[in-house]
Amino acid sequence: MTIPPPLSTTRPTTLTAALKRHLGHTAFRPGQEGLIRAVLDGRDALGILPTGGGKSVCFQLPAFLLPGMVLVVSPLISLMEDQVGRARTAGLKAEVLNAAISGPERRRVLTESENGVVQLLLVSPERLHLPAFVGALPSLPISLLAVDEAHCISHWGHDFRPSYLRIGELRSQIPAPVLALTATATHRVREEIQARLRLRSPVRVVGSFDRPNLIWEVREARGHREKMHQLHGLLRGRKGANIVYASTRKTVEAVRRSLAARGLPALSYHAGLPPSVRTATQDRFLHDSAPVVVATNAFGMGIDRASVRSVLHYQLPGSLEAYYQEAGRAGRDGAEARCVALSGKRDREVHDRFLALAYPEETRLRRLHRYLTARFQVNEEAWIPKEELEHALGRKVGEEGALATLRALARCKALVFEEPEEAAVGLTLTLQSSSLTLEPLERLRLIQESQVAAILSYASGRSCRRRALLAYFGEKTEKASCGKCDRCRNGAGRRLFPGIWLPPGLFGKGPTD
Repeated sequence: MTIPPPLSTTRPTTLTAALKRHLGHTAFRPGQEGLIRAVLDGRDALGILPTGGGKSVCFQLPAFLLPGMVLVVSPLISLMEDQVGRARTAGLKAEVLNAAISGPERRRVLTESENGVVQLLLVSPERLHLPAFVGALPSLPISLLAVDEAHCISHWGHDFRPSYLRIGELRSQIPAPVLALTATATHRVREEIQARLRLRSPVRVVGSFDRPNLIWEVREARGHREKMHQLHGLLRGRKGANIVYASTRKTVEAVRRSLAARGLPALSYHAGLPPSVRTATQDRFLHDSAPVVVATNAFGMGIDRASVRSVLHYQLPGSLEAYYQEAGRAGRDGAEARCVALSGKRDREVHDRFLALAYPEETRLRRLHRYLTARFQVNEEAWIPKEELEHALGRKVGEEGALATLRALARCKALVFEEPEEAAVGLTLTLQSSSLTLEPLERLRLIQESQVAAILSYASGRSCRRRALLAYFGEKTEKASCGKCDRCRNGAGRRLFPGIWLPPGLFGKGPTD
């Protein structure tokens, strides 16, 4: 297996022609061409392209132009399914390997990949460390390794996935350029991505985080009734598509029912709904004239509708990265759109509950680890029913608590597992160690607490919202006031004091105003 021959002789007009021929686009979006040229020349590359910036084109077009196969690491089953569907529509021979497909199907995909039939293969990060896939790696004709949602590799990223940490270890087995892509990354996260993926003098393309057409606003609302009054007012007389984000499935359904009771029918979307219902919701969101979807953060990735006129948050997410990514789905057509977050005193309780779930007590962690080490061999790929996990921890923990405990063990590098589908009765895991070290969890918890503190500070800050967001991502702006956000419209945005609390050195280089 060799790195594909350089294609540096490709002229800009030729590459643009290839873009139109294969993907139907007449021009590249900002940043795309530089990243694609880099990997075609055999160079590593790091692309920070804002939400809606067309990251998938950066590995789809090389899949047409390079010999062999492009291997894409993607974190979510729903995202992988969307990406493989779009690739097939474009004419690529694309396949996916994850926990949702059967053993015989996985073997078929691997065989076709080894034989050079597959042009684009999407895998979960956990799949890279399972023995069957690792054993097949040397025979796969990989010409490019693309790491999507690369911020997941960073402890400081807003969706840290421990399995991402080990992708860099595979570089010696994959002599091909690496392309890392994400929409949101502070300076510190970019540096960690480069280090952990062992990128060699990468071409860096960092798009602007500024979205001048978005109007940023935070409104105080004390309880559910007041929040629903605010949402109803924001959605009444709506045009285009609208998204309301809520943190839990229970809250999603409560908001949907409350909107319906006020004469505003809305669709709901979360992982607890059957796949057919989620697919129907996505289809209506894309094609109805003015749909309203109330959803958890499971909704949005791969949903490409430019005319989203408002993204509303029932409560603040757990980090500014998550908020910017979700809110950034508004106004991709360049027309004015609103991003409004509702903030109440009880929102902190939601974040505290999520932290408690994500970081279980030590006795629970050690109990499950002892059970698994007695049940399975280290480095043995094994299947275990969800019901057995719940039983091992005690019935009152439930499925959600059992999966959270597994995720915490994965953060300690004790095991790897692929996130199961909602309807799956079990999951595949591989023990990585017979010992258990819990120190990494405390550091990760402190980081997440800092992220919560940053977004709460953003909500209460009195400076320009746009300026505060840009500063968080390390982007300078000369303007003290954008003239559009809620702070600037009432005059407070012109005051020269910070809008976001940034602990010293917490987010690396860049302005902290």
